[in-house]
Amino acid sequence: MNKWLIIVLIFLFSISLRLWNLNEIGRTWDELEYVEPGYKMLELMKNKDFNNSFFYTTYNHPPLIKYLYGITAHFDVEKRLPNGGVILKYDLTYSRILSAILFSLGVVMVVIIGWKISSRMVGILSGIILAMLPFSLGLSQLVTTESLKIFIYPLTVYTYIRLIEKFSWKKILVAGIITGLALQSKQSDFLVIPVLTIMFFFQYKKLKAKEKINFVKTRIKAILLISLIGILVFILIWPQVLFHFKEVYAIHQELWNVQFSPKIWQITLSPPEIFFGRLMLTPIFYYIVYFFITIPLLVLCLFFIGVREILKKRNIYLFSILLWFFLPFILSVYSWRQHGLRYIIEIYPAIAIISAIGFNELVIKLKIKEKLKLLYFFPIAIYLFISLLSIKPYYLDYFNELVGGVNTVYKYRLFQIGWWGQGIREAGLYVIKNAPKGSTVGLALSPIHSAPPMSDLNVQVYDNNKKYDYVIVNFYNILREGFDDSLIRKNYKPAYTVKADEAVLVTVYKLK
Repeated sequence: MNKWLIIVLIFLFSISLRLWNLNEIGRTWDELEYVEPGYKMLELMKNKDFNNSFFYTTYNHPPLIKYLYGITAHFDVEKRLPNGGVILKYDLTYSRILSAILFSLGVVMVVIIGWKISSRMVGILSGIILAMLPFSLGLSQLVTTESLKIFIYPLTVYTYIRLIEKFSWKKILVAGIITGLALQSKQSDFLVIPVLTIMFFFQYKKLKAKEKINFVKTRIKAILLISLIGILVFILIWPQVLFHFKEVYAIHQELWNVQFSPKIWQITLSPPEIFFGRLMLTPIFYYIVYFFITIPLLVLCLFFIGVREILKKRNIYLFSILLWFFLPFILSVYSWRQHGLRYIIEIYPAIAIISAIGFNELVIKLKIKEKLKLLYFFPIAIYLFISLLSIKPYYLDYFNELVGGVNTVYKYRLFQIGWWGQGIREAGLYVIKNAPKGSTVGLALSPIHSAPPMSDLNVQVYDNNKKYDYVIVNFYNILREGFDDSLIRKNYKPAYTVKADEAVLVTVYKLK
């Protein structure tokens, strides 16, 4: 089959997985932090108000993703206000479609990389695996920066692979531009530069002595040029940072509680989270644990087979994928560890490629014909489908068999579930549909802004001293925030529960 036809089919497969139940997860914690500033920034640009302080005093991420979601936010407007502001539709459908498209373009890049550095089979399977990993599926249905990162990070690594393959100054220019986009996607994407540096180092080790001096000179220049071009692109997209660095730094310091010492930048404390049944500050091995408990077990097994094969082959291009996977774990020393693997989401494409390599090597050893390899992958695809169906649409709450799945996690309160407001939409829609007009509804939710609008109901923040016709409580509010629901259970009866598999995320109570 034609290569580009295969790529289009995998893109359509990925986007279909995301669009068929796009809005069912409900609005989550951070989504408005992208669309509302993005909308306002585009309006300021339209009015040529580029010096407005809004460009350098809002939130913590570079603005590229806000610009993109600012475009789609204009299609999600529900009501325009007299002061020039807007009220956006609850579901943010168009912005979520953009997120799904960006992620699926990342799936395409993974197919291209896997195909280039290994084989057609590895490329195809890499894309299928990445498209079906539960946690990344959940994030890619939401308005987040992670979808852009999943696209730009592999694209950047691909430009580096092309540069390693055949060195040229034109490729340096392209790599520099894409690196700038990566830096705009998220600050932690600076880790792509060490990937390139180490790849050059492995090239250096294979050279003859007389070739090494010239190689070092040209490659140091290349790294510097790529970095400088990347910084220039970063500034061109966000020119205000050049003139208002002091204000940008102040926002970051306040938001992240960052302190500077001569030795290190650090956040003083990591966020508290339920971890192995205890509310504690997330430990330095947090990401390692979440890697082992949130990647589907069969994929995890294939991943380690793939790692072994890459180490045996000692191929520089395959080794670059290992670097791609391992380097983000350096962020474990940075204290802002939370939300599972969200802050190192760039490891997911690498996991997919390495796992595909593992499967390919496994079937090679079994001496399976090329045409039959996809058939042998079919049981793994079915396993991933079952994993997704059992948890849908709350893919962020997936846990693998090593911890007994989400049901065991819920039963023994091992880790956090529903931490971004998952399930609140479903509970709210139940009340909207079933509560008589004018009913009082108490919200005991975290985050409370994830609740859908209930215009015909009297909605209030829950107060133990008041009585309501309905009360909505999410499990995260009980587990993580310490909300005491004992009086609710005494005076109200469960009318509806929102579940991820059998794990209860949200309960709607009705007055007895």
